[in-house]
Amino acid sequence: MSIQIYNDGLAGAGASEATRTQDLSRAATGGKPAFGPSSSGEDQVQISSLSSALTADGSQHAARVQQLSAVFQSGRYEVNSMDVSRAIVNQALTSPGMEGE
Repeated sequence: MSIQIYNDGLAGAGASEATRTQDLSRAATGGKPAFGPSSSGEDQVQISSLSSALTADGSQHAARVQQLSAVFQSGRYEVNSMDVSRAIVNQALTSPGMEGE
């Protein structure tokens, strides 16, 4: 993921890098700016790939929660105590800052 900032007021070495980024972006989008002020003068941010990834993860998570809820309510949910204990120990061993607490 990359973050791009559009600012006409840049000066110095940062300005040349910003211009280069804009030129590369325009080349990739057929000459149209991929970011920057809109025709109304407002700033724009494009995070569509991140947004769609988060939406997909959220949908999968919601489906899994619904599935687990149905299994639990039917009385068929069983916990593997060995898996839970291993996960707890592994988490304790790999988590920084847990010494002495």
